[in-house]
Amino acid sequence: MSVLSSTVMPWEADPPHLQPSKGYLRVRRVNRAIMETWFREISTVDVDTLPEEGGIIYTAWHPGGLIDPLLMMAALPGGLTFAAKSTLFKIPVLSRIMKWIDVQPVEREQDGVASPEERKKANSKLIDTLAELVANGERIAIFPEGLSHTESYAVELKTGAARILLEAHRRAVEAGKPTPNIVPIGLHYSDQHSFRERVSLQINRPLEAPPLPQAEGAPQPSEDELNQHGEQAHDRAWCNEVTSLLQTEINRTSHAQESWEDRELVWRARRMIHTIRSGENVSKISYDEAVLGSRRVRAAWQYFSVNDPERTEEIETKFKEHHTEMERIQLRSWELQDRRKKISKKAFVKNLALWLWSASWMLGFVTWSAMIATGVPYLFVRFFVSMKASKQENKAGIGSMKLLYSIGLYPIWWLFCAITLGWFIASASSPLQDVNLPGFILPVLAAIPWMLVSVILLFWWPVSARLHLKLYQRLSKSWKNLRLWFKLRSGQIEWESLIQAHQALAMEMASIGNGLILPGDPDWQEPPAGKDDWEMVQFRPSKG
Repeated sequence: MSVLSSTVMPWEADPPHLQPSKGYLRVRRVNRAIMETWFREISTVDVDTLPEEGGIIYTAWHPGGLIDPLLMMAALPGGLTFAAKSTLFKIPVLSRIMKWIDVQPVEREQDGVASPEERKKANSKLIDTLAELVANGERIAIFPEGLSHTESYAVELKTGAARILLEAHRRAVEAGKPTPNIVPIGLHYSDQHSFRERVSLQINRPLEAPPLPQAEGAPQPSEDELNQHGEQAHDRAWCNEVTSLLQTEINRTSHAQESWEDRELVWRARRMIHTIRSGENVSKISYDEAVLGSRRVRAAWQYFSVNDPERTEEIETKFKEHHTEMERIQLRSWELQDRRKKISKKAFVKNLALWLWSASWMLGFVTWSAMIATGVPYLFVRFFVSMKASKQENKAGIGSMKLLYSIGLYPIWWLFCAITLGWFIASASSPLQDVNLPGFILPVLAAIPWMLVSVILLFWWPVSARLHLKLYQRLSKSWKNLRLWFKLRSGQIEWESLIQAHQALAMEMASIGNGLILPGDPDWQEPPAGKDDWEMVQFRPSKG
């Protein structure tokens, strides 16, 4: 397994035969900077397993709006061609950027901008264009659901990806070129709509498609379908079968659950199991390792939900009750380790010193700069996003709106503030020149040419905002540790009984996977197309 993290490693290099255009490289360079700012951790798993020959159709579920294609463009090597809803091309700046990177428009029925005949003709042309690219070894990205959403699973897929694959396969065979591949991508966000969260992009094996239409073993249409569509019925049956297989694959790679509550329970169980197995020193793991852990829990849990439902229902009830209590006292699994160390005088002094150090820097210098740099655009972004979200039933684009408005408003505000304050501080004609400026920094800046001061401030605004985030994170963590210190020493928490209940439940949760062959194990067999992970779970043969 290959793991790429943007915080410690460079982005994956482009293949020699898939060098993007200069326009694409420029846009991607800016995009990568945006993604590295938006997320605090980005990991790309198994990028080295991509097929070396043949075009690729990347497919993924679509929970993050505009963030999904931006992330895929930043992380996946080689130039990508995207398909996007036609209404996006009406946004002036975005439209120009999409044309630079050759985004192809999709005419959707719900957009109502074209008649059914016009829409059918435009989308048929789109299928031909994308199929030709894939047949020639290029790579494209498709979101087969057709829309972004807030469900905890992939909604019903459209057949567009399968139609492109079929047409590309036929053209590649006719031209004597390697056959194309369709590769499902797992997008895993800790929270796609919030700033400085984490994301893991998991590359999966190519989908195993059935034999081509009318070949031996190919999907067969019904009599009614043959009567209605003639020879085209064979193509339609094949595309429907591939779409069905792809639906299962995308749900599997996305760790689909019936609800977001169920997804959260899987992640909580994963954290609990990791904590109990780490012993006294709970190790910190990367986000891609956490995603694999949740996949293991999900596979084992669903396996026993089918084969031993009474046991899983009993454990789930106890698990929910325990975590309700943990939420009430505001404790997490990893905070239940080593109480003595947490209530020591050394821990108190350390957290108090860290809190005072962070607060002094924030209140003394950094936060004031960050408030100037972010206050006004932050309020505007919040207002615009809330106004837009209130008019839309689909809330999946909230993160996209935040990102778009931020990209547009923040640089404009920084430029305005840099020029205005630079002139006020250092210009010879500024009324502040006759005032004794307080502190050390302002008098120094006042002695510099005002245009240079403006340039310094222009760079300082985003730096101060980022420093503020880091300091605020340390401030919050140290304050939380101080509150925990007082809570533990006051006797408000029945520590021993809570520990015993937590450990007993954690051991019971961990025992579910004991003796099972699960994802990530050396002897794990990846499920074939159309099957989920739990269907491949087996008991490990006993030795002797």
